[in-house]
Formats: sequence, structure tokens, C-alpha cells
Amino acid sequence: MASRRAPLVLLFFLAFVSLFAVHASVERSCAAAGAESTFLLAAARTRRKDPLAGLRYHTGGWNISSEHYWASVGFSAAPVFAAAGIWFAVFGAALFLAGCCYCCCPSRSTSYSRAALVISLLLLLVFTAAAAVGCAVLYDGQGRFHGSTSATVDYVVKQSGDTVDNLRTFTGYLEAAKAAGVGPVSLPDDLKGRIDDVVRKVGSASDVLAARTASNSAKIRNALDAIRKILIVLAAGMLILAFAGLVLSACGLESLVYVLVFLAWIMVAATFVLCGTFLLLHNVVGDTCEAMGEWVRHPQERTALDDILPCVDTAAATEALSRGKEVNYRLVAVLNGVISNVSNADFPPGPPPSPPLYNQSGPPVPLLCNPYTPDLRDRACAPGEVVGPDAARQAWRANVCQTTGIAGSEVCATTGRVTPSMLEQMVGVANVSYGLSRYGPVLTDLADCAFVRRAFQAVGKDHCPGLGMYSEQVYRGLLAVAVAVLLSVLLWVVHLRERRKRSDAREMELVAPALPMYRHGYRVEEKALLHSPRRPSM
Repeated sequence: MASRRAPLVLLFFLAFVSLFAVHASVERSCAAAGAESTFLLAAARTRRKDPLAGLRYHTGGWNISSEHYWASVGFSAAPVFAAAGIWFAVFGAALFLAGCCYCCCPSRSTSYSRAALVISLLLLLVFTAAAAVGCAVLYDGQGRFHGSTSATVDYVVKQSGDTVDNLRTFTGYLEAAKAAGVGPVSLPDDLKGRIDDVVRKVGSASDVLAARTASNSAKIRNALDAIRKILIVLAAGMLILAFAGLVLSACGLESLVYVLVFLAWIMVAATFVLCGTFLLLHNVVGDTCEAMGEWVRHPQERTALDDILPCVDTAAATEALSRGKEVNYRLVAVLNGVISNVSNADFPPGPPPSPPLYNQSGPPVPLLCNPYTPDLRDRACAPGEVVGPDAARQAWRANVCQTTGIAGSEVCATTGRVTPSMLEQMVGVANVSYGLSRYGPVLTDLADCAFVRRAFQAVGKDHCPGLGMYSEQVYRGLLAVAVAVLLSVLLWVVHLRERRKRSDAREMELVAPALPMYRHGYRVEEKALLHSPRRPSM
């Protein structure tokens, strides 16, 4: 039960951490698919081109154990990853060629365009503002995404904690049933041995579930914190880079601008990669939420979720539930036997009674309602039977007598059929019976996955909309920042080049009057004019 129930609550994490835990078993999925047909989850939404199948459409639905699913969902983000590769390769080659030309073939041109200078500056202001807006959207989106994912993790951890508490409470009642009884009458030893087996299995299941939930939630929180830090640093870095490039290019600080160009080359490529990753994550979030919703609507169908949530494997849960019913029935039967055969028995007056007779008299003690029949089917309470420990205590208290004698051998000195010590033992049995009846449905929920369906419904209703919305906001913010900074980098170079040309032109205009003889900016050699051939006379 431990190994099968523990993944039960962890599936909710797939909505936002599938990218960090893609180590599902492909072989197991293929074997299961070959064994019997499955109901495809989110089949329409996951119909994407699959590069592993010759760009044919993926028709296997949502299945994180399938490499074709991951290939198709990854291909949906291919344009963004391709943009990152093209930018890195093409702009890197351009930087290399520009550096070679600058070092090997230096040239200075004095021809510049005043319109190009002004337009490049205006566009640079526009795209710097666009980068600032994109950074703001990205920062806001990462905060909302982190809050939404953290809330989902908290919900899952709470559900897991409640399940663990219920299982441990159930085993506590089973343990209490071993010691429960009235006087020397208790459960038989063979049943106590079976109780020990169930307690061991259920206790192990709850311990493993608690440990795995704590471990996985810690890993997920660490991943979320790391993602949040990366996005915050990236947003701040790109904002600083955009404004620094604007200021330095406007001031004409050529060397510093080229340093920023090199940094921007790397950061823009990294932003595109992160943008593609969040686009992939956004698609996986949407696929998983839709798959969970369809699984809730078709709980009896075999789906890809069965490899992670084997709800049909209910042997351990069914055994624990059956054993709990048996213990409950036998325990109440022991108590009612003592009440019927001893407490409610009338004996003729005679010599001092010996146990189990203790001078009981008065109105009969009502029986405790047994919730099950001998074949462990549900049973309706008969008139006059008491239900629950509180009602039982109140009803039985009217039958308590005052006693004399040493502890363990009390004899009623007043009218009554229950001694104070018997009352506590009887109420203890009623309390154990009530606890087993109350927490038995917990095992039923685990056996038929009703608990998971309710949790999936809550996740789909309360958490999936936020996860999808904010992951898309982060993706759009990253894309806006990457494109705006990319264009800003190109405008840095263009504007800086026009400024340098204008500066060279002004420098030439200042130097020209001081030279010996110029014509239209070019020096004229006097001796060359003296040695020129004479023009023939007419």
C-alpha cells in the first residue's frame, strides 16, 4: 500500500513541475498500452506535430511517460528556441566579422545621415521603454506564478497531511481495539494478530506517504525559489542593460557600448531559451489540467494516469477496510454479549455472588448499535440501541451503581447493573467502534480514488486557471524583453556608428581651414600644378 498510495497526492505537482521530473518509465507505458486500450486524455489539446514521428500529429493524448508527448509539446516551443539559436549564431558571427574588419581594415567615413541619427535615437528610446514594460510584466508575472504554484503545493501538502493523519488515527483505533474489552472479555488472540498485520501495513503506508510528500514538496519549493530568483535577476539585469546601453550610446562611449553589446548577445539568447522553456511549461500546465478534468469525468476508464495512480490496485486498502469492519463487529459483539449475558441477567437471591455476578439489579442496560452484520454488511440500528460514545455514556450512566469492595472485585451496593470501572471500559469500546466506523471511509476513498477525484476537482477549479494565466504572463514578459533588448542592441550599434561619422565630419571641418590648400576638403599640391603641361595656345 505504501508504494502504491504515496504517488497519489504527488500527481498534482505535475501541473507545474513536469519539466523538473521527466523520468517516468516509457517502457512501462508502452507495455501497458499494448496490454489493453486506453482512454486518451486531452486528446484534442495535445494534437501537435511530433518530430519523432516525421512531423505527423501526436495522437496519444496526455501521457508524461511517452517520449512522443514530450517531443510534440517541446516542438510547440521550437520557434522560440530556434530564435535563440539563430540570434546566438548570426549575431555572434556578425560580432566576429565586425571585430576582424575593425582590426584589419580600419576606415573612417565622414558621410553621415542626420535623419538616421535622429530616428535611431527615437527608436532606441521606444524600445528601451518597451524593455522596461516587458521587465515590469515579467516581474509581476513571476510573483503571481510563484504565489499560484506555492498555493497549489500548500494545498497538496495539506491534503497529504490530512490523509496521513487519518491513516494514523485509524491505526490508533485498531491498536486500542486490541486492548479494549469488558473485564476479562476481549477480542480473540487470532484477531489481535491480524490487527497487528494491518497496523503494520497501514502505518508503513502513512509513513512513506508523509516522507515522500515532505521530500517532493521541499524539492519543488527549492525549484520554485530558484526559478523566481532567476527571473528576478534576469528582469533586473535586462532593465539595467537596456538603460545603460541607451545612456552610453547617447553619450558616444564606444568601448563601453561594445562591452554591453557582448553581454546583451549572451543575455538575449538566454532570455529566449527561458522564454521557450516557459512556453513549454505553459502548454504542459494546460494539458495536465485538462487531463485531470477528463480523468475526473471518466474515473472508470483506463488512462495514462493509471501508471501513476493505480486506483484499481486496492488489495491493501481493501484488506485494511475489511479488517476494520471485522474488528468493529467483533468488538461490539463482545460488549453486547457482556451486557446481555451478565449485566442484564437477573439472578435469585442467595449467598454473596462471585464474578461475573456483582449484585446487579435495576432497569436493563441498552445495547450498543453494531454497524455491521456478521457478514460485514452495513446494518441499521435497532430501536433502543445507543449510537456513539457520547450517547452511550449518557445512557449507561443511568445504570451505574455505587460499589463496595476492592478494585477489580467491586459489588453493587445500590441499584444498578454497571460498575464505574465497567462504564469506562464500555465507553472505551464504544469509542473504538465509533472511530473505526468514522475512519473506515478514508480507506474506501483511497481504494477507489475518490479522494484523488475530489482533489483534482479542487485543483482544476481553484489552481489551474492561475497556473495557466501566470505562466503565460511570464512567457509573454520574457518574449517582450528579449525582442525589445535585441532591437535595442542593434540600435545601439547604428546610433553609435552615426554619432562617430558625425564626429569625424565635424573634426574634418575644424581641421580643413588650417591646412595649406584644400579644395572641397582635399589638399591640392602646388608643385603638381607647376609641373602640369602647358595648355596649347590658340
